[in-house]
Amino acid sequence: MQLQDLEIFQQLFELRSINATARALGFAQSNITARLQSLEREFDIRLFTRSHQGIVPTTAGAKFYRYALDTLRATAQVRTQIHRQTEQPHAIISTLLFNYLINYRRTLQLNDYQYQLMSSTDIQQLNHTTAATVITYAHFQQPNYVAGPVKYFRAAVLTAKDSSMPSLPLLVNSDRHCPFRARSLRLASQISRRVQEIDSWDAIINLVQSGRGIALLPEYLAATNNLTQLANTPRFRIPYRTYTRPTE
Repeated sequence: MQLQDLEIFQQLFELRSINATARALGFAQSNITARLQSLEREFDIRLFTRSHQGIVPTTAGAKFYRYALDTLRATAQVRTQIHRQTEQPHAIISTLLFNYLINYRRTLQLNDYQYQLMSSTDIQQLNHTTAATVITYAHFQQPNYVAGPVKYFRAAVLTAKDSSMPSLPLLVNSDRHCPFRARSLRLASQISRRVQEIDSWDAIINLVQSGRGIALLPEYLAATNNLTQLANTPRFRIPYRTYTRPTE
């Protein structure tokens, strides 16, 4: 069970609607349903029954609501105490940008922020956040954030240097709003490659390193991971921005 599951359950209990909860939290309805089913399986109880008016808590659901509130309140108190002690700001950042800015460029340090890695889709769908900084190539629009200048990092279609297998598949991530995915799908038809979706950047990089696929990746990985650019493919510049929340 994740803490977010209790937050979802609280909204379900109070709103009495899966649709309304999905809208309030900025999630897909299927995600809300899946998390509810996971809770019910873990505790082996039925938390809600369905009706024409929405969902109705069971007796067990009402007891679980009190438990969820107590846990969330206790967690909030601990978080407040920790944050006051550390005073470390919170930053939301796309996964590849985190690796690029921390490990390669080193323009960010691990102790600069409390980092939360999120997909472009999740960042784009954020309805509300109190993060001090958001670093992303996603379409992020929040009225209380100031957008910094557009910056770029270079990307290329990379393959293992010693790969001898012809027609390796083009590996793409499953993040629907990621520019790497969009450019990869457009490129696939141009270079006549089969597309294979992999829901992990680490897995994609490992597969390319082992000579089992090619992928559009940050260009700096070529030097650090024994990779090379695939012949007759273009380079790309991926734009990104840093959004900051003015202090009050």
